Amino acid sequence: MDTTRADHPRVSVVIPSGDGSRGTNLERLVDDVRAQSVPTAEIEVVRGVSPNGRARNEGVGRTTGEILVFLDDDVRLGSLEVVRTFVEFLTTDPTLGLVGTSQVLPADSTPFQKALGIQLSRSQSPVVETLTESDMVTTQCCAMRRAVLDEVGGFHGRILRGVDPELRHRVRLAGYRIAVVPQQWHYHPMPASLKALVRMAWRDGIASAYARRHFPETILYNPEGHVAEFDAQPSFPRRIARNLSGLVRDLLQGHWYAAVYGMVYIAGNIAEGTRRKAAG
Repeated sequence: MDTTRADHPRVSVVIPSGDGSRGTNLERLVDDVRAQSVPTAEIEVVRGVSPNGRARNEGVGRTTGEILVFLDDDVRLGSLEVVRTFVEFLTTDPTLGLVGTSQVLPADSTPFQKALGIQLSRSQSPVVETLTESDMVTTQCCAMRRAVLDEVGGFHGRILRGVDPELRHRVRLAGYRIAVVPQQWHYHPMPASLKALVRMAWRDGIASAYARRHFPETILYNPEGHVAEFDAQPSFPRRIARNLSGLVRDLLQGHWYAAVYGMVYIAGNIAEGTRRKAAG
């Protein structure tokens, strides 16, 4: 049923979901969306489609909204005003290409998850009081005008990881700003166990090696915190040096979980690169 009103543009929500439930979180997330102060015309859940860039493109193709809100199926919305705030900024500032909310750990996070939130890069971002240009806008919870997404060519549908920074890069190249909106946030959990952390790091390493071999232009630097201007495409030696220095820093600071992630990530990257070279 179309629940839009004449005083704001039609809003469509796209949520990729591998299993269509995410342990019941998807149902609660949909409830969060339906409870928003600004109603959405459509909530499109894309089930069982990968990679996630392809899933989002399929979801966009099934919707008609002028404003597109993208959510991951493991997040929860922090307030009833998220969609309203997205719409407000996107409809009043044409220089904005992509807006998102700050990232916060759920209140019921375990001590292990809280430690990961401190140690892992880009796991949290502070809630801001004013519109803040930032690279910390992700498809965990973000929005853009359909016209802008069409202009930049949609999501990359073939890379396994890194879809968000790749999209942000093209949005910036098109001349648009990317910003976190004020006083809005979403909750995103950290991996629940060491095994889950290792599995995530291994997958991320494999995905990075795959992208480096087939789509090297999509290998981009992601700064920590609300940073607006940075070199998104440093040289390969600089990327290696940054990763190694980060690993050494984690070890020196006693950030053992971050060090485990870094070592497993490097191992997965090397393993996939070696496998591809042998197969080729």
